[in-house]
Amino acid sequence: MKWTILFAACCVLLSETVQCISVRHYLEEEEASSPKLVKFSFNKHQGRTFTASEELSKRDKDVTFDLKNEQNFYSIKLSVGTPGQEVVVLLDTGSSDLWIPGSDNPYCKESSSFSISNQGKENGADGPFQTLPGGVTATNMSGGSTASATLDCKEFGTFNREDSKTFHSNDTEFSVSYGDTSYAIGTWRYDSININDVNLTNVSIGVANKTNSSVGIMGIGLSNLENTYTGVENVKNRNTHKYLNFPMLLKEQGFIEKNVYSLFLNRREAFEGSILFGAVDHSKYSGQLYTVPMLNLYQQQGLKDPLQLQVTLQGVGIEANNMTNTTSTTPVPALLDSGTTLVYLPDKMLAMLAEQLNAHWDRGIGYYVTDCSRVDNTNLYFNFGGFNIVSNMSTYVVSRSNENSCVLGLQPGGPEAAILGDMFMQHAYIVFDLDDFEISMAQANYAGGKNQLEAVTQQVPSAMKAPGYSHTFSGSQSITGGGNIFYATSYSSSSGSSTSTRTWSGRNAAVDLAPAPMLAFFAHFIYSFLI
Repeated sequence: MKWTILFAACCVLLSETVQCISVRHYLEEEEASSPKLVKFSFNKHQGRTFTASEELSKRDKDVTFDLKNEQNFYSIKLSVGTPGQEVVVLLDTGSSDLWIPGSDNPYCKESSSFSISNQGKENGADGPFQTLPGGVTATNMSGGSTASATLDCKEFGTFNREDSKTFHSNDTEFSVSYGDTSYAIGTWRYDSININDVNLTNVSIGVANKTNSSVGIMGIGLSNLENTYTGVENVKNRNTHKYLNFPMLLKEQGFIEKNVYSLFLNRREAFEGSILFGAVDHSKYSGQLYTVPMLNLYQQQGLKDPLQLQVTLQGVGIEANNMTNTTSTTPVPALLDSGTTLVYLPDKMLAMLAEQLNAHWDRGIGYYVTDCSRVDNTNLYFNFGGFNIVSNMSTYVVSRSNENSCVLGLQPGGPEAAILGDMFMQHAYIVFDLDDFEISMAQANYAGGKNQLEAVTQQVPSAMKAPGYSHTFSGSQSITGGGNIFYATSYSSSSGSSTSTRTWSGRNAAVDLAPAPMLAFFAHFIYSFLI
């Protein structure tokens, strides 16, 4: 788990090459008298990191692993300003702000007199950036290498504020830093953005006139995570406020009825996926769509609503050779983050899972390694309180060697928290309800078929509360083994007045198919400035 150094809150995953997703987007909108929805479809392509970096090969005893091509990122091409300037940004559920590189960035090739080896150090950049509660993630932005002295800023585009007739500034500083020492410094601005036929006005945008990343971020998380509200400097100076970020503006300006979006990443090797704002596509999942509440880990520190897109992970287990084995049923908070590729589990929970997989931790490469035959014949289950999301362990493999050894994309995440990145999220159809602070999930359906789009106006259509809806993470506890995520269990009713028993199979019964931890200290630090 990488610790986050930030204003806008994020965590970093180091990787040497990436899979990028160039977006083919379009607007699907019903008649004016009917509920509305906005859909962006995208294609997947091979790419590279955002700064030049060396290819990484590491050796495990006598076995060499090629650790590359294992990070996804999801890009959207925006037209910013009037006339429009094309800028590519990364779509990220782990943050909440939109920021883009400015055309005057000194790290760009055509204007650079700075060295990337100084990243995070110039202009006192590592001074004002402080650490907020850990476990908050956003997309990795540099690959952790200083092999290049400049950035190719033309690939993803930059924004020249002087060329926009609709651009205006609010004279507020914008600063964000990441655990790999990549960062962005600039000012908050207002301008219009257009994504195909979706035209939004008065959009808050952080324009970075100094950044060692060649691509910006479109955060689509909760408003509590906005830089203007939880950024340390803003809190310290009592200058906190919230604004309407991208999903909120879609609702505010009439494109959708409710602040809801559905994410379908598709299978690992697929070329297409989609994000659907304001609606659900019933063709993209199998079985029952179950709803669980988002966690508010900072309620006692004064935050009324959740900070992040976190739910309770109720348990983990495996299935191999028609036998099931529960690793643990200790509930832990889990962040669903499209900006992280791998899966991070609590240290002890992951160690127990590794033992079940006959995997060993290799210090030389910093990954768990196991025999590929073991991986190919094992399914991994994640339980969320009455339903499981399942996939073959082979989809969690980072690299295979010629000697039939597999590197696993499962990483230790500290004592008590989890981050479920793309390797998990590709197996689920996930509906984020940012108005009611709920998340609905079902097993992803890769079979295709005709779209079955249904706009969300109140509750998520066809979704039902999970059997363990009210059985959520309530505080730190020791990770223990045992329990059973594959058969019946009992949960108290939402009123707490009775107990009901729900039964489900090891596979989702309706499906039938084969971070650093949050620290109360930092929450108290923020809260002390809010009161």
